[in-house]
Amino acid sequence: MDFNLLRFCVYSLVLNLCGLAFVPRVYAVDKFVINHSVSESDQRYQYTYELLDLIINETNADFGDASIEVTNLVMSRNRIFRSLQDGQTINVMAEASNEQWNTKLIPIPIPIRKGIQGLRVFIIKNENKDLLANISSLEQLMMLQTGSGSQWSTRVAMKQAGFNVVESAQYDSLFNMLSKRRFVTFGRGVNEAYQEVELFQKLYPELIVDEHIVLNIPLATYYYVSPKKPRLAKRIKIGLLRMIENGKFDQLFYRWHCECLIRSLLNKRQLFKITNPLVVESQMTSIMGEDFLFNPSLDISSICEKYLE
Repeated sequence: MDFNLLRFCVYSLVLNLCGLAFVPRVYAVDKFVINHSVSESDQRYQYTYELLDLIINETNADFGDASIEVTNLVMSRNRIFRSLQDGQTINVMAEASNEQWNTKLIPIPIPIRKGIQGLRVFIIKNENKDLLANISSLEQLMMLQTGSGSQWSTRVAMKQAGFNVVESAQYDSLFNMLSKRRFVTFGRGVNEAYQEVELFQKLYPELIVDEHIVLNIPLATYYYVSPKKPRLAKRIKIGLLRMIENGKFDQLFYRWHCECLIRSLLNKRQLFKITNPLVVESQMTSIMGEDFLFNPSLDISSICEKYLE
């Protein structure tokens, strides 16, 4: 064989082999479709959206690129549940744990809010601050009418405990109802109350956050994934565990929540606790253990120092 021809053949073979070595891996693109907030005033899901984005970035090397889309439909919680089952309109949502969602969807049982959503402080009218300050027992607290969303798991827990619960299906209307004295207390997660009072300040300047009481209703916020999208569930779990291990999860959690936790002074409040029939407390700690949950008796200021520098 001609030497030049032989050299060309060898050169071509080497190029082809090298080329195969550098062909980029082809990944499927994961498409996460998440819920739309119920109104312009509803900021409850912003933390979960940002966390999901970080989870995706953390798992790019394993799963490839992904996109997050917000559905353009505003849906009730019950409709979201039905939509998650078929995985078309929406395929992932961060929501409070309950048995129906745990059995019909794919839960990732890592409480992404460390349980603080179950530490309920009360939004009240300023005129009632002394009334709350003089409460010394759970029985006294239950004598006051309280407001709740009609599809919230905390509603079930409070009604079972003996609270007189006034309900509404509309998130925004609950603040209007409180302003109009339809009820006296409006229990919100410590991560929600201060932001909501500020958001509704112009409409209802008389609303404040009570400074004396915290009601502990065990509550876990999990990511729930459509049973039609097990790959997305696997990706979320892997990403969450990785972020917890490398410290990125705590960085995000405390960056988002230190301000409200410091402001609330939970360790100086009267703490009452009721059970939540929709939450299995052992499930909340099944992966990360009890120490992962936020302890309201701690001095949060010292914990937050390193995260707010």
